[in-house]
Amino acid sequence: MALDPRLDVAVAFGRSLLSWCLDGVPRPFSAAFAVTNRCNLRCGYCNTPFLDPTDLPLAKVELLFDRLAGFGVKRLGLAGGEPMARKDIGEIVAMAKARRFYLTMNTNLLLFEKHRPRLRDVDLFFTSLDGDREHHEAARGRGAYDGVLEAVARIVGEGRPVVAICVVTEHSIGQMDHLLGLAEAGGFRVHFQPQCTDTAIVRGGVAPELTTARLQRFWVELLARKRAGRPVASSVPYLETLATWADFTRSALLDPEVRCAASRGFLYVDPAGQAYPCAYTKGKAPAVDMLGDHWRDALGRETPCTRCSVGPYLEFNLLYQRPVRTGLSVAASYLTRPRTA
Repeated sequence: MALDPRLDVAVAFGRSLLSWCLDGVPRPFSAAFAVTNRCNLRCGYCNTPFLDPTDLPLAKVELLFDRLAGFGVKRLGLAGGEPMARKDIGEIVAMAKARRFYLTMNTNLLLFEKHRPRLRDVDLFFTSLDGDREHHEAARGRGAYDGVLEAVARIVGEGRPVVAICVVTEHSIGQMDHLLGLAEAGGFRVHFQPQCTDTAIVRGGVAPELTTARLQRFWVELLARKRAGRPVASSVPYLETLATWADFTRSALLDPEVRCAASRGFLYVDPAGQAYPCAYTKGKAPAVDMLGDHWRDALGRETPCTRCSVGPYLEFNLLYQRPVRTGLSVAASYLTRPRTA
């Protein structure tokens, strides 16, 4: 009998953590693959739609998935751009599930109904939600709110989890309680992350009115709501770290006293099949061609930074740096159903 894919992920993470603690052979448990840079939105802080629009053909996607599985990866995140901008996204999902990955997808959900029958094997959806219609569309463009909550309701109604991601900008910083109210009513959770700066996949910068002191207060208030049982997906150690982050105009820094787990516990692959320690290091670290002869060189590389406030990668690193406390908090958010109002 096949294991629950979440148990596969947990076992793979345990092996990865052991290797990390012993400074052994890198054993990544998780990978993100940006299936395309193309997107139907132009969010104010995202540079991805302005990058190379070329997509890998399916035969090369299949080879990539075989090699990720060969690394021991058990959790695969399909990202973009907008993954559903690819007409063959259903085939990519099927390829991933044939290799028994626990499969997540980051999507704005605007094309969900068009692709819905081909997405039944996606285990968890991440989507974008920055507040009510006015504030969401201020960040992501006119029409970006259309049908999102309806798609979330349909996915949740099918028994699959949804985590909405709110990027904390001048548009969304006052939307915390509105979003948590929507999540309580709709049976999903919300992950909040700082606006990322200074890398190839982003553009713009933190608005001048968002001072470090103001942003620190935001994270302190969000931590209080998390502890009060509100549907905040972000872990407690993650929120504690951001509540004391010294400068939100700098998303990452090199601290010789800190190890980063990127390229050891997790990695990122762009739409051309080029691997980086994480998405933030695209343009900062050398790429490794996952389709070439030296694809195994993608693992165990030095990173240009070791500490960051970059939403998913901070959470991943905390799993390695504080595994018990972060792991319990993450498990509570991702393995249990949120309470509904």
